[in-house]
Amino acid sequence: MDLTLAAIFLATGVFAGILAGFLGIGGGLVVVPLLSVVLPWAGIPDDKVMVIAVGTSLATIVFTAISSTYTHRKNHNVVWPAVFSLFPGLMFGAMLGATLGSQFSGKLLAIIFGCFCSFLGLYVVFGKRYVRPVADYAHSRSWLSLIGFVTGIISSLVGIGGGTMLGPALIWLGLEARKAVGTSATCGLLIAVFGSISYLITGVNETNLPEYMLGYIYLPAFFGIIATSVLFAPVGAKMATFFSEKVIRISLGVALTASAIKMFISI
Repeated sequence: MDLTLAAIFLATGVFAGILAGFLGIGGGLVVVPLLSVVLPWAGIPDDKVMVIAVGTSLATIVFTAISSTYTHRKNHNVVWPAVFSLFPGLMFGAMLGATLGSQFSGKLLAIIFGCFCSFLGLYVVFGKRYVRPVADYAHSRSWLSLIGFVTGIISSLVGIGGGTMLGPALIWLGLEARKAVGTSATCGLLIAVFGSISYLITGVNETNLPEYMLGYIYLPAFFGIIATSVLFAPVGAKMATFFSEKVIRISLGVALTASAIKMFISI
């Protein structure tokens, strides 16, 4: 593997890890757009670039999310009743989204990615919260499971991690920004596990792929990104405890908007 590519993958892991911990977004906002540019240099066919970028992104998120979730748990920023209520929908949605994503064209995946990032970016910065008691998260299991199902499908389709959608959704439901970040990071781990396994399975029989592939997961990018992302995810998680809710919301909105612009330009 070219040393330049290796350096890019390592640097991507640094930014992905920090964003995963700080904003609870799983790092996919950095990984997917960057891989969509870099993978053609590694000999990936153009029609497979987006699906491999998404599959690889989800696989790296597994390890990044483990690291950031551990730190958020220590800081008491994970609302476990919400996680348990979201789990069934997240699991089935992630598997369905990966199955659909492996069939969609790269252009369609890029459009879906850009549209949702644009909408969520605007909402996070300008939207208003609907305040509800935290206890509701433990009792509204069917409602939260539906949210998890939709989140799982979309997140697995575009490899952006559950936090990208769940963070804003939990803020809208009234959860404090820090706890929304910690809870969404934990849910992002569940999406990444089931989504990446599905991309691995659906890509096993694909013949038009280069070396070093495991299903739709590009192993050099995977190992390069996780080598640094797992080290920097705790750094981002600690950063989240020192910044105000307003700063976290604006940062998440900027990250979403920038990622959307990148994908629209690439179409």
